[in-house]
Amino acid sequence: MISQDTRRALKLNVVEGAFAVASDNLAGPYLTLFAMALNATPSQIGLLSAFPNLLGNILQIPFGMLAETVRDKRILCIIGGFLARASWIIIAFLPFLFPPEQRIAVLIVLASLRIVAANLGGPAWTALQAGIVPKSIRGKYYANRNVVLNFCALLVTFAAGFLLSLRFPINYYILFVVAAALGIASTYVFRQIPFPPPEEKEKRGGQTTKEYLAVFFRSAQENRNFVNYVYSAVVWNFGVSFLGTLTAVYFVQDMGGHEGAWALVTASSLLAQTICQRYWGPLADKFGPKNVMAVSGIAVCFVPVMWFLAPVSWLGLVINFVSGFMWGGYNLAAFNLLLELTPDDNRSMYIGAYNTFMGLATAVGPVLGGFTAELLGLRSIFLFSFGVRVVGLFLFNRGVSDSGYRRPTRDDLIPLRRPSKML
Repeated sequence: MISQDTRRALKLNVVEGAFAVASDNLAGPYLTLFAMALNATPSQIGLLSAFPNLLGNILQIPFGMLAETVRDKRILCIIGGFLARASWIIIAFLPFLFPPEQRIAVLIVLASLRIVAANLGGPAWTALQAGIVPKSIRGKYYANRNVVLNFCALLVTFAAGFLLSLRFPINYYILFVVAAALGIASTYVFRQIPFPPPEEKEKRGGQTTKEYLAVFFRSAQENRNFVNYVYSAVVWNFGVSFLGTLTAVYFVQDMGGHEGAWALVTASSLLAQTICQRYWGPLADKFGPKNVMAVSGIAVCFVPVMWFLAPVSWLGLVINFVSGFMWGGYNLAAFNLLLELTPDDNRSMYIGAYNTFMGLATAVGPVLGGFTAELLGLRSIFLFSFGVRVVGLFLFNRGVSDSGYRRPTRDDLIPLRRPSKML
């Protein structure tokens, strides 16, 4: 039986996420286009993705330790969330106070600091989510939550498409300022969520930080499922980030698409992610997150191939719709799997360690992808991304247990053939 406080927390958790996702999708997807408007090269765009990921994620273990130290984890989420979302205002205006040749460097620094602030509360937020969402309903709850979040993201994406048609840089001024306002509203709602009272922390018994980390890593290495998941995710995320935001550059420069049209391509992905949640949610609860990731990951591997073969820009709508549908299932299951593989004790540290390794992969990937694009052309990076994703998925399937869940059959994956109680 779910208590009234838990029901209220779950509802406010959806509202907070709606504001946060609206903020992120009004600004984040167009930071690359903003850099292009400031005359950034492909390698600079790679650095714009890499540096923030590197700087933000190498601090994840310290942030995880901090989350395990503070009595109330919400403090980190509130401070980090406010700083990250308010920083869009600075990103909108500050680069124009510098000479044109310095603006990209300024933008990279600002974007990096924004990600550091956003990641400050990352491990704490994930641990808090595990505390308010009962395990038995996580698949269904996060699927329903994602429907609302993706619908909000879809609405602001259409708004972004209209705003991008305005004169530069007025269009980005409006985008980033409104994104900041929505993000601050998200932080305010987060403060109202009635999370369970924080538990009393056990003293570390005079352990130094080095000793504490040594004990943690020894314990983590005994969790073979977690370790194997991290290894496979590093390879997978390197392959994904190798392509990263350069898809938008390819769409505009090589396929002849318009910046405003890219907003529609992004919207098609968000629409698919909204639709797919009711499909993937029951599957995740019945067959487990690992099996859902294995199925959806196969299609995600082939997304770069579809972009490579697409002859005209309007096919981007179809490709991103397919991509969004499959990524929707993969990301839903990946979050649930991470909660499943990490123990309640020291969960923030596990999340911090996981994010640190992911940060290294997503920092190196865009840099190499950007330089490869300049040397061999943008199309070459799509094939490389495909190959690395396949290797990552293979390692994941081989190394991570399905935790006793039954593997879905082909009939299980066809909605019309599923038992009615699953629909």
